[in-house]
Amino acid sequence: MLNLIKYEIRGKFLTILGISLTVIMGNLLLMTKIDSWQVGASVLSGVIGIGALIVMFLSSLTLMSDYLYNEQGYLLFTLPQTGLSIMVSRLVAAVMQISIVTIVSLLMFCLLDQGRMFNIIMHNSEVSELLYSLLMFLWSIVSALTFIYFCMVVGKIALRGKKVGKIGSFIIFFVFSMVRNGLTLMISNIFPQIIQLHSFTTVTVNVGMTIFDIVTFAILLMATSYLLEHKVDL
Repeated sequence: MLNLIKYEIRGKFLTILGISLTVIMGNLLLMTKIDSWQVGASVLSGVIGIGALIVMFLSSLTLMSDYLYNEQGYLLFTLPQTGLSIMVSRLVAAVMQISIVTIVSLLMFCLLDQGRMFNIIMHNSEVSELLYSLLMFLWSIVSALTFIYFCMVVGKIALRGKKVGKIGSFIIFFVFSMVRNGLTLMISNIFPQIIQLHSFTTVTVNVGMTIFDIVTFAILLMATSYLLEHKVDL
């Protein structure tokens, strides 16, 4: 599995480097305008960072699509690797790639902002709240990718054609999202118990929804792993 992670990181090295350099160059340009644009420069820096994360996230999705529909899949699925190893390596690699771009974006924002936002957060937050925020960031990436990968694999199996399969995956994603959101709403109404974390903002955690998300993630991870190993026909 470690070799798979190395392979995927190397495969996306130029993409990571290109996005990071774009963020750095964009922020360096904004630094020349900070006296005249003031707050606007910080806002634009944040927009550049969010845009970079979205591009990196989409890039993580295209790699799974390449595995399912292009020649890369023939090589990958002939290796002595289980479906679970492929899924876990894919998720770990995606988290590492997105985290690198996030760190670069935050560092450049802090440099542009001269650390003001960083000081506000550090003076108004407990360590446990910062750790919780970090955990939620990583969880959001992993859970979202697992759900989308599941839809892509189901679309590949149900609709074998390349073009039809990709469109079908999007429709499956849309339908499953509606079902999951409906179940989440129903569970939050049945189990309204919440936990509140107080910081300079208040974070509310619904216990029932959290358990549902964890169980859903485990089911989707195992189901996708099984489908990759036993049902995907290249």
